[in-house]
Amino acid sequence: MHTVSSTCLERLKPRDFIFIESVLLGPNRGSPDSALRSLFEEDSALLDLLEQDKLFQAIIEIPFPLSISPELYFFVLVRRSFNNAGITELRIADYVAATLAQHAMGSPMADAIPGHPDLDFTYQVDFLEAMEEMNAYDRFFLQVQCGNQFLVLTGLFPKFLEHRASRRGAPGLSYYESVARQAFLAAGEHPLADEFELNRLYPQLADCLIETRHALNRMAEDYLFLGS
Repeated sequence: MHTVSSTCLERLKPRDFIFIESVLLGPNRGSPDSALRSLFEEDSALLDLLEQDKLFQAIIEIPFPLSISPELYFFVLVRRSFNNAGITELRIADYVAATLAQHAMGSPMADAIPGHPDLDFTYQVDFLEAMEEMNAYDRFFLQVQCGNQFLVLTGLFPKFLEHRASRRGAPGLSYYESVARQAFLAAGEHPLADEFELNRLYPQLADCLIETRHALNRMAEDYLFLGS
């Protein structure tokens, strides 16, 4: 059964909370702090903790990112970067962070297109051709993956896309932004978007896609050091 990774906040791991506690209270504290841990159970309080400057600094300086989950890592970076860019809607930051975390753990396209794990999927036509073979149920998840794929490419690897455009005559960034926007709008109109409670999120994400892409570009340049 297909799923949509749409949240990091609900998928934080026990090691994440241990890390948060060690950062905010100090690594040499003897016993767990019950007052702090009670805040982990409250959504607004947890968000306040995740937005702490001290935690953000610790995460961008962490020598071994694998000591925390990709969900914690990307949520803290994306939330800070989006707030700085004026994108304050929590669900957008949470969704984008979840998308980056999913890509960090391996290509989600292998699950979206069973039997075709090695397809490139860097052009819209690849998705359109794959959709021709799918029923309405599977088509929704491919639309989601299409939007997610081009969101990641334009957000984290714009230089790669610009290089392809200049050297191979491939489409430019505006093309990929348009593809992602269309994919999110189509996904938002699908009945399954209601089931996953994403029917409002996808149009919002489509509306602020350019701002989202720019915020991810700055985040990648400042903190991720992905190279060209």
